[in-house]
Amino acid sequence: MKLSKNRDKCQKMSTINIIKRGEDKVSTKKKMIIVCMIIVVIVVTIGMVIRQKRDMKRADVKVPILLYHNFVTTVPESDPDNFNYINTPESFEENIKTFLENGYTIISMKELALADSGKTELPDKPMIITFDDGYYSNYEYIYPILKQYQVKASIFVVTDKIGQEIDGIKYLGWEQCLEMKNSGLVEIGSHSKKHVFYDKRSVRELRDDVKASYEEIEKLLGKQDLKIFAYPYGHIQMRQ
Repeated sequence: MKLSKNRDKCQKMSTINIIKRGEDKVSTKKKMIIVCMIIVVIVVTIGMVIRQKRDMKRADVKVPILLYHNFVTTVPESDPDNFNYINTPESFEENIKTFLENGYTIISMKELALADSGKTELPDKPMIITFDDGYYSNYEYIYPILKQYQVKASIFVVTDKIGQEIDGIKYLGWEQCLEMKNSGLVEIGSHSKKHVFYDKRSVRELRDDVKASYEEIEKLLGKQDLKIFAYPYGHIQMRQ
């Protein structure tokens, strides 16, 4: 009888130990899950804070965008456009020197787009330089300056005027566009195909024009990762 009682007692104790070990394992597993959840919450919170700070920093950075057109070595005594669309290479170089001496970093449109999407950060004093219409003078006078100072720029061309000379004004050819693009300093974008007032045209006409201009640009310069359209005359009207 004593042996039987001792055996029952041992079995009960063994059962209790097994239950305790099972409870300990469950408790340990719960603790691990809780710890993992806490870690995930901490990581997500840190990521949100970093992203918020980055977005705030990006929102605080102002990006001046300068626009130039044609360049001449001799300024005429009079100009029908009140000298709004011509400049001299010497004046442009002085501009570049002033920007760089005052701590500006001249970035590309692509770099701006990457920063806007949160993939990179903007420098403290960014600036963008653009040229409209695609004048040959951009290649003849300005491209050497861009190379000298290693400054980036975006040129927006009117594709129907490529390689043309109109009213004594010469426009860029595709050969010059390709050379500048391959330098890594110059982006070539669309300033339309026909250069008309698109705020007075239908949405379909605008869409077809932009599409046709970029088809020609990509056919002759290669695929464009970023497609930017500079409205002719700066006229834009938002439509549905």
